[in-house]
Amino acid sequence: MSVQRLLKEKGSFVPIIRSDLLLSDVIEQLDLDRAGALVVTDDNKRILGIITEHDIARGLKRYGRSVVDKRLTELMTKEVITVGINEPLSAVLGLMDQHQVHYVPVTERGSLCGIINTLDLIKYRLAEIESEAKALKAYVSGC
Repeated sequence: MSVQRLLKEKGSFVPIIRSDLLLSDVIEQLDLDRAGALVVTDDNKRILGIITEHDIARGLKRYGRSVVDKRLTELMTKEVITVGINEPLSAVLGLMDQHQVHYVPVTERGSLCGIINTLDLIKYRLAEIESEAKALKAYVSGC
C-alpha cells in the first residue's frame, strides 16, 4: 500500500501551526486538533519544523514551568523527516524506526499534503491482517 492510498482512506487533514506563536498556543492547538504533533508552517506548504508531545516534555525538563512562555521555534524539531506521497508504507515504517519518530509529514512536489503517525500504520496493518485471516478462513472452508 502506498502513502497516497492511506491518506485517501484516513483523510489529508494536517494539524498545523504558525512559527511565530508561543508554546501555550501550541498546547491549545494540540487540544483543539486532538493531535500529538503539529507541523510548523507559515504558508501551509513549506515545512519549517514539527512540534510533538516529546518536544514539549523535553522543553519542560529543560525550562520548567516557564516553558509555556517560550517561542515555538525554540522547542520545535527543525530537521523534519518527511516522506513522498508515492512511497510505500514500508518506507514510512523504516523512517520511523531509523529516526525514532512517531509522526512523518507527507509531501508532494515539495509541499505539505498529509501526515502519518504510528497509529495510522498500526490500524492499516491490523486491517490487513484481518483481511488475510478472512481470506484464509474462506479458502479453508471452501467458500
